[in-house]
Amino acid sequence: MKIYCAVLLFASAVSCVAQSSAPAPIKLDHIDVTLVDSAVSPCDNFYQHACGKLNAANPIPADQVSWGAGTKLAMWNRQVLREILEKNEEANSSRTPNEQKIGDMFETCKEQESSGANDLKAIQPLLAKINGMNDKREIAGVLAAIHSSFGQAWTGDDNQTNVAMFGYGPTPDYNDVSRVVAGVDQGGLGMPGRDFYLGSDAGMKAIRDKYVALIATLLKMDGMNEADATHSASTVLRIETAMAQAQMDNITRRDPNKTNNRFTQAQLKELVPAFDWATYLKGIGAPTVALYEVSAPDYFRALNKLLVNEDLATWKLYLRWQLLKAAAPSLGNEWRTANFEFFRTLTGAKVQPPAWRRCAVAVDQYLGEALGQVYVAQVFPPESKARAQKMVDDIETAMGHDIDNVSWMQADTKRQAHLKLAAVLDKIGYPDKWIDYGSLTITRDSYAANVERATAFELKRQLNLTGKPLDRALWLMTPPTVNAYEDPQTNTINFPAGILQPLFFDSSQDDVINYGAEGAIVGHELTHGFDDQGRKFDEKGNLRDWWTAEDAKEYDQRGACIAKEYTGSVPGVAGVQQNGKLTQGEDTADNGGIHLALAALTADLQQRGKTMSDTDSNGLTNMQRFFLAYANTWCTQVRPEALRTQILTNPHSVPELRVNNVVSNMPEFHKAFSCKAGQPMVHAEQCRVW
Repeated sequence: MKIYCAVLLFASAVSCVAQSSAPAPIKLDHIDVTLVDSAVSPCDNFYQHACGKLNAANPIPADQVSWGAGTKLAMWNRQVLREILEKNEEANSSRTPNEQKIGDMFETCKEQESSGANDLKAIQPLLAKINGMNDKREIAGVLAAIHSSFGQAWTGDDNQTNVAMFGYGPTPDYNDVSRVVAGVDQGGLGMPGRDFYLGSDAGMKAIRDKYVALIATLLKMDGMNEADATHSASTVLRIETAMAQAQMDNITRRDPNKTNNRFTQAQLKELVPAFDWATYLKGIGAPTVALYEVSAPDYFRALNKLLVNEDLATWKLYLRWQLLKAAAPSLGNEWRTANFEFFRTLTGAKVQPPAWRRCAVAVDQYLGEALGQVYVAQVFPPESKARAQKMVDDIETAMGHDIDNVSWMQADTKRQAHLKLAAVLDKIGYPDKWIDYGSLTITRDSYAANVERATAFELKRQLNLTGKPLDRALWLMTPPTVNAYEDPQTNTINFPAGILQPLFFDSSQDDVINYGAEGAIVGHELTHGFDDQGRKFDEKGNLRDWWTAEDAKEYDQRGACIAKEYTGSVPGVAGVQQNGKLTQGEDTADNGGIHLALAALTADLQQRGKTMSDTDSNGLTNMQRFFLAYANTWCTQVRPEALRTQILTNPHSVPELRVNNVVSNMPEFHKAFSCKAGQPMVHAEQCRVW
């Protein structure tokens, strides 16, 4: 299952963090459209005009790798979670079962840090399994044990690279989404993506050196002597590099036709005959299904060669490292500190966040819907959900008008597009049915043991979806998440309560501000269903070409314009080029989303006898306020190291481009701020699909 998100929060990368002194409480921001840098013309650099003063007044805290609207809201949400968790932290008989679980998970997480406990003993049984292997056929059973305990749970999107060897979990059948089949995805890496292994520049070599140092450090902490640890770290890098070389690149992976590779279980066994699939599937408790969607068959062919050619000792070493890496965030301060030394290389982080924040995020990760129920009760009242629903309805109506009005689509394609639009399911705030955590045991004895049980619970929950009809109502993000996503296979757009807060969605602001901020995100997600890859799915979510050849050609020409526009150097980081083919889907959604939000707002104002030309007490027109609100949501500073990592691995453009390239394509912006041809914010070739 591929999902397409609106925002990327570097602050969500918390698995490597531990402690620092707690910062001052975060207050919710509210958009102030008068806070602009008048020294910079909006026609020269709109991002700097809108964000210069705001960014200067809000430097990146030492324990963060980025700082802006999204990260500040995420920190505020975590404060809310902290209050909830501290209320339920003390053991007492009045707590509900969910309150007991979230409170005890939080307490054991904090207690582990304050006590300085080293919980390596928690993974000793797994380490013994690895060391006790006598034959490579036993790898499958050991891998199943790792995946079922501290291994990363299946995400089903494009983020499986950090799972030992490969990812396995439920996914809708590309060709018939009414059924959930098994997804088998490339994985096996410890760094963020294949480019970190294959890049030849000095920066990448330095990162690899740091990674080898991390491997050696964790192996020594597990009892290996220094000489053996140094040699072993080089061996691990060699194996993972071979895996990286075989992986499908991140641009090719964007095309669902390339990842739609259909195998029976017998064919899967033929694909990797050196791996004991029967033992693995039994070990994780996977039900038997008729179809296995294998995202990257070439990767698995290469994995089979590695299984054949590398000796048992090498595979023991690889699995030992993968287990240590996966479990390290749960084992104690020393392990997290070692991880942080490498994390800071990727992100530029200076110090580690406080324990309460890390632990609140951990509870959200492992018990997100138990915690989320209390969160939404506190911060997302019914009237907020109703107002958000109206905004979504207005923007979907605008999309219908846009489909009618585009000149390059033929009638039959438009008819199919309307069918898809009408079938979109809006999910706002939180699930209608919450996850039942009744079978999950959380105690006050051990944080590492709680993590192990929670991981096993989530894997079992997901595997139970396999072989059953697709449930469109399930969520892939927790309610406090500051993000949003579109899922083409369920044909849903999803907006957690976490992002329906100021400054994105503000009950104290008028529609001009809210449509410029949150409305553009709603339009972004809706546009994803019609971006260069989302358009390949029909109204049911099946991978089906419903475009005429002529219309597809017209679409591709417009998409190529966007890809070209976003390819090149990036403000704030030297030596790395953004590839517009990687970011094309997100860039298409950014450009389309703001158009839809603007059209919906214009219609909304007209119904109330107002116009986009009306001015406020500061002399700003509604059109100017709309664009300033949009820019405010992307006022974000990111450390150069983190920008480099994003550019190489992430399909989202950097914040400045998400503002400047968008408005440079919009005549409405040019008119609002009196920008003339030849100025930087007026592109000679203005790209737009929707």
